[in-house]
Amino acid sequence: MVSALPPDEDDPRRWRGDTPMLNITDDRLRLRVKTVLQFSRTEPERLRAICNYVAAIPFNVPAFTPMKSTRRTLARRHAVGWYSKAALFQAMLRAAGFAARVRMIRIGPDMHRGLTDGQGSFVLPVVEVGTGGRWVVTDNYVYDPIYLAVAREAVMRRGWRSGYGVHLDGQTDWNGVDDALIMIVPDRSAGPVPRQYLGVYDDPLSYQQQIRATAWWRWLWLLTRNRITSIRMNRQVRRLRSEAGG
Repeated sequence: MVSALPPDEDDPRRWRGDTPMLNITDDRLRLRVKTVLQFSRTEPERLRAICNYVAAIPFNVPAFTPMKSTRRTLARRHAVGWYSKAALFQAMLRAAGFAARVRMIRIGPDMHRGLTDGQGSFVLPVVEVGTGGRWVVTDNYVYDPIYLAVAREAVMRRGWRSGYGVHLDGQTDWNGVDDALIMIVPDRSAGPVPRQYLGVYDDPLSYQQQIRATAWWRWLWLLTRNRITSIRMNRQVRRLRSEAGG
């Protein structure tokens, strides 16, 4: 008999299993995790090693391309976006024995300006890992060093505080112990839970599946908007990279 998941969403046992998107039993994924961790001794070192590996995969928002399973992301290492990178990072964490879940966050137009002309908000995943008896959140796996550098430079050149997917007051170096977010600065003015934080999910796809099951019309509108927006985002990311020669 399969045991039920713990009802407490903060119980690490709830966030260790496999999903079709994560593929944590895949032999190639497990071998890659083993290779990435071969020189890491402490838990923070293991977490940073996985984070750095995923961050090294080029970031982009492929036009019209849906999020990829970890098997495809790992095999091809082509430029992928927020959702696919979150899934790979989360899968590698779980394969390494860590509890890991996705936290969806709402980001406003200030964060994605430069990538799109839209004025609305987007919902993006970040990853929380169970370590040291608590949940620690990071998105430092998202941007490769070249994109991160040129995006921050573009934001500063325009006199902004945030844009192109980054915030100048965000944290770019994760120590594997504390929270570190580069996309946003969490707003805790209304309480301990930041205003931008939404729910937690088993993987990035679970969030979309929930919307589809409860409000299919909203899911269809979001899918259409995101696919159209991806065209401009893809073009802008490539333009930034060309400025950096990478």
